[in-house]
Amino acid sequence: MKRFLSVVALVALPLISKADTYSVSDKFYVGFGAGIISPNDVDINISEAATISGVAYSANINGEFEFDNGYQINGLLGYRFNDFLSFETELGYTQFDYDKINLTAGGTATSGGVTFTGVASRSYDIDGSISAFSIIFGPSFDFDVSNNLEFLVSGGIGFSSYNDEVKSVGGSTGLSYDEDFTDFASKFKTGINYSFTQQTYLQATYGFNYVDSGIDNFTEDFTAHSFDAKLVFNF
Repeated sequence: MKRFLSVVALVALPLISKADTYSVSDKFYVGFGAGIISPNDVDINISEAATISGVAYSANINGEFEFDNGYQINGLLGYRFNDFLSFETELGYTQFDYDKINLTAGGTATSGGVTFTGVASRSYDIDGSISAFSIIFGPSFDFDVSNNLEFLVSGGIGFSSYNDEVKSVGGSTGLSYDEDFTDFASKFKTGINYSFTQQTYLQATYGFNYVDSGIDNFTEDFTAHSFDAKLVFNF
């Protein structure tokens, strides 16, 4: 990540030509868009027997959850302070499916009177999904590259309210659950603004997403990469 940002900055900074911002000259702006999200694997490390989300786990289970890529629908509200600095609120709806669980150390999980037994060094398909609504607040910095092109860097904090549902694992309902959570979230993004008119521009960004979803002695926090495009209007 640090190498990526360093390369982008070195490429963009020599091209910065002027302080006046063409594409976001008005104070308020709104945007609408969509994109894809690519979740990272989430490690599992159940060091002691416990019941979590209605599922009873045995001790010493290790492995990782894998996910399919999903989609995001985003909205953007912003206020411009000067030619370089804005404050933004990003609202998003995200949905993606579980792929599988890879176990390095096996164990049992029991839900609704059904027990799933996982064997070490095996993978099991998961029928399940995660859907989330998030709000992120934070500053955004942009720099002119040409008359209608800008380079931007932004970051913020907020929360994610999400539903985590697993229907079956390896065909067994022993690890099934359906729970709602609300956790701290943050996001870093970088990308470009390309202007069509004085009032309208396209924003294309890469984002690194974080949710403080980890549970002690169970799983790590959630992280993901996202790529999206928004059509933004000044008013």
